[in-house]
Amino acid sequence: MDKKSVVKEIRLDGAEKIGEGAHAEVYRIDEETIAKIYRNVEPLEEIRKEKELSKWAFVNGVPTAISYNIVRSGDRYGVVYELLNARSGPEYVRESAENLEDFAAKSVELMNRIHAIEVRPGELPDMRSQTLEWVDTCRKYLPGEICDWLERLTEELPDSHTFLHADFHLKNIMVVKGELMLIDMATVCAGDPIFEMATIYNSYMEFPSMTPEAAAFLGIDVDTATRLWNRTLDLYTQDAGKEARANTEKMAQIFGCIRIIDFFDRRREHPDQKMGIETCVRDLTKRYREAV
Repeated sequence: MDKKSVVKEIRLDGAEKIGEGAHAEVYRIDEETIAKIYRNVEPLEEIRKEKELSKWAFVNGVPTAISYNIVRSGDRYGVVYELLNARSGPEYVRESAENLEDFAAKSVELMNRIHAIEVRPGELPDMRSQTLEWVDTCRKYLPGEICDWLERLTEELPDSHTFLHADFHLKNIMVVKGELMLIDMATVCAGDPIFEMATIYNSYMEFPSMTPEAAAFLGIDVDTATRLWNRTLDLYTQDAGKEARANTEKMAQIFGCIRIIDFFDRRREHPDQKMGIETCVRDLTKRYREAV
């Protein structure tokens, strides 16, 4: 049977695009539902996997949308989710300085909430194991002694079965009746919370340091991205002191750069590939020299 014949087709003509990420676009279908449609022709098994991860997250207490059907629009596939009266994170933050402050505070509350979820061993991918694979990729671009140091930092992290979204930034957060909800569960995993901070650092600091277009992709400017990072970090470490704040920022940049190098290594045709790797090599080298 033709796989297209068993998947419901939807039309996006006139549908409002309310968000987009590296791999997909999000459209409002009606007042109650949205559709995440992949840009490329993703294998259906990968889309089904994300749908199941979304269901797992919802059942285990993550504030996220209920996943419905797998759909297609032309040759592109996606998933329909329930999301009532939702606004995108960028839209909300752009409205006022007060909204930025509110978003930062609520996003830290949300992060702490999901990090209280304990994942059974083997139930979700392990971020430390994944990071060690990324360190191996870094060996193509960095001296061995720096990569050995990165490997030690990764292995020395405490064992953790904390739930992580692992792509936590305002484009993957919707505002629903004043509360925040996560979307895009493709990267959920388990590991130390510093890996979550690394994804936030990448989104608000590392990528925008390469090009202002990275901030524009989030729907904000570089200054707003910087303010979001600093306020998020302040609130996340507010009870720990200045030294802990500085160390959290350092480790977030280190683990963020490891991930970016692997990202660009797998995307040789990306227009920012060379600049992205060079930026992260520079920043990791600087952190290494500070450490030794």
